[in-house]
Amino acid sequence: MGDPLTFVVTLALRVGALLFLLRFVLQAVHASFYNPFSEGIVRFTNPVLEPMRKLLRPYRNLDFASFVMAWVMHMLAAVVFVWAAGLSLDVFAILTDGLRATLSLVVGIFMVAILVSIIMSWIAPQVYSPAAIIARELAEPLLAPARRILPPLGGIDLSPMITIVALMLIQSFAINAALPCQLWCG
Repeated sequence: MGDPLTFVVTLALRVGALLFLLRFVLQAVHASFYNPFSEGIVRFTNPVLEPMRKLLRPYRNLDFASFVMAWVMHMLAAVVFVWAAGLSLDVFAILTDGLRATLSLVVGIFMVAILVSIIMSWIAPQVYSPAAIIARELAEPLLAPARRILPPLGGIDLSPMITIVALMLIQSFAINAALPCQLWCG
């Protein structure tokens, strides 16, 4: 498999993993599934997730089928990389790298949601945008505890800064230290 084909295949797998993780996170934070953005993700992921839910039942608001599907897609991307690079196949390394990539992507989703909600609150706070609403719905469960710790100071909300620093610490120390990169940290 050539480099362009490897790139396209791994990109497709990672975009698919992103969609499944967005589904997982949207359901975990009780985001509105009537939003056009959410509806598109549900329509795309449902054909794969419906049969998987017979084995992996959701628990409360956690859809384990979508998380596992994202993990599988990250593992497949690692397998494609290993195969294209001509490396030997290490199943444990593929499992841990897939899990690390999946957990890192969850943290990344929350960080992007916080940044988008901040930018949208500055640029167009009163404008209806489905993506901005989803970003706020994703960010709010993380920002609310930070707001309780540090209330707004003179009209300035520092909770996004605290939350992003906490997410960066989780990413650096909890995820990357517990599951170090063994194959491919793309």
